[in-house]
Amino acid sequence: RRPELADTLRSLAAMQMPAGFDISIIVADNDDTPTARDLVAALSRELTVPIHYRHAPARNISIARNACLDASTADFVAFIDDDETATPSW
Repeated sequence: RRPELADTLRSLAAMQMPAGFDISIIVADNDDTPTARDLVAALSRELTVPIHYRHAPARNISIARNACLDASTADFVAFIDDDETATPSW
C-alpha cells in the first residue's frame, strides 16, 4: 500500500492550518520489515512538514499507535490510516 501512503502524507502536508499551529507527522510502519522507510525518507525531503519514521513490527494497530504517541511531543495528536487522505480542513 505504499502509493496510498504517499497520497496520505501529501494530503496531510497540504492541510490548511490555522495561524499559530504547525503539524508534524509520525509514520508507524507495522510491517515485519521496514518497508515504508525509504518512501518516508524520500517524502520527508519533498514535503515541507517534518516527518518522523518509527518501525513497530508487531502488526497490531494499538502498538503502532502507541509508538506514535511515545514519539510525539505535541499537545494534540490525530491518527489517520495509510489508505486514507485528509481534506485541506481535516
